[in-house]
Amino acid sequence: MSHLFKNDKKKFFKLSKLFFFLLIIIFIYLGFQSYTGNKLLYLSFSIIFNYLLIFAVRKNSMFFETFLSIFLWLGFWFKFTFIITFSDGNFAGDGNGSFDYSYESFNEVLIISQVGVSAFIIGGFLREYFLFSYPKKIDLQIIKKNFFILGRKYIWIIFTVFFLLIALLNFHFKIYQRGLLPIYDLNFLISGIFKWLLLFGLSAFGASLIFYEYIFFKKFFLISILIIFLETFFTSLSMLSRGMIFNAFALLLGIYKFSNKVNSPNSLSYYLKLISLIVILFYVSVSVVNYARANYFYVGKSFTITNNNLQNKTNDIKKYSTSKQINSEILYLMVNRWVGIDALMAVVGKKEKLGFSFLKSALNEKASTEFPTFYEINFDLRENMISDTKYQNVKGNTLPGIIAFTYYSGSYYFLFILILLITILSSVLEFLAFKLSSKNLIFSALIGQVIAFRFIHFGYLPSQTYLLFFSIFITIIFVYIITTYLKKEHFF
Repeated sequence: MSHLFKNDKKKFFKLSKLFFFLLIIIFIYLGFQSYTGNKLLYLSFSIIFNYLLIFAVRKNSMFFETFLSIFLWLGFWFKFTFIITFSDGNFAGDGNGSFDYSYESFNEVLIISQVGVSAFIIGGFLREYFLFSYPKKIDLQIIKKNFFILGRKYIWIIFTVFFLLIALLNFHFKIYQRGLLPIYDLNFLISGIFKWLLLFGLSAFGASLIFYEYIFFKKFFLISILIIFLETFFTSLSMLSRGMIFNAFALLLGIYKFSNKVNSPNSLSYYLKLISLIVILFYVSVSVVNYARANYFYVGKSFTITNNNLQNKTNDIKKYSTSKQINSEILYLMVNRWVGIDALMAVVGKKEKLGFSFLKSALNEKASTEFPTFYEINFDLRENMISDTKYQNVKGNTLPGIIAFTYYSGSYYFLFILILLITILSSVLEFLAFKLSSKNLIFSALIGQVIAFRFIHFGYLPSQTYLLFFSIFITIIFVYIITTYLKKEHFF
């Protein structure tokens, strides 16, 4: 019977690939017809960006490469093609500033995009052929002690109570929420720990627990995987974030690759169940956050009540209260909220400003709770600037992404070299996470995704990027210390 299942699995994947390939061809045809620039340039743009999907799933890809490939595909080719085909070129997301929609400007945007992605792809292959790759098979080291000696049930109860407590404290005290400034002047260390835990620290704990549980029991329990997915769900709600799917899919991809490399593959139905679970949690998460943002986002200390805005607030209640409104908002987010092509259009629209001195000015950006960002000011994103003065503690930032930011220099060569170096160095950090965690591929998958997410959303306070990478490095060292301790003879 096993060979029948394998045949069904192969047929499923072949049919899925064929369906997706035909869908891509249809989209390319529609985009080709709608594009007002050089048609051949659009074809090369489509070929290289859709090759990213093959690059992402090749056997020797790093998780960083996989996730950044998907982010780039969504933010550039998918977003651009969908909008010029179905929205008459109306980029309704973060805006494209002073872009003039001319034949030459469109062509320039597509050329810059291809230069950046080419550097990324070449960097990935240089890493693969000349530096390192994950082993084809993982031989797990013997861990003489294990947390799960104390009892599997108790370990997961403690972890669940811990992440629920962190989520509740953050939601109540608004320590770190997307689009809101902190209400309380907390100690830098306390707020930093909360931010780290919410962004990826708790997920790193979950990845480690799943890894140690597998070593102890030689299997993954569905209830345990459910718990680590629920962690991403509740922490996202706590942050008023719609991004729970990223950490969740990183953990799932890590489990999938880890299972295959330790000769313990799971069935197709097993992963379809987990993917369905993530999608359901994601849908609920986005729906709840959209409703909360529309109706209660500014309630409490972040909302200043006056006679005028009290009436406005009453009129705003019940936004996103029907399934049609919820689904419409989710569809809008799925197309428009990816960072990429429109930011590059905004940069090209002000190319007279570009140069290394301009890039240096961007690197010197300072945090401000009162003024728009460097990107918003310099590229005429007026619609994204703070204009609604009836709210306090509100600060949303528009982001250019790594390709648009790197092109602040105005140099194709600088863009190419920097993206290539970023690709290699990011992969080094991910591989370091794998090595120092005793080959915990689930943990390194999470680290790769966190790095990719940071670069696709790059551009605000770029000089403070070291804070994220420092926290990643400290997390890796912490996991290394714990793993080293567990290899010793005695538990206590």
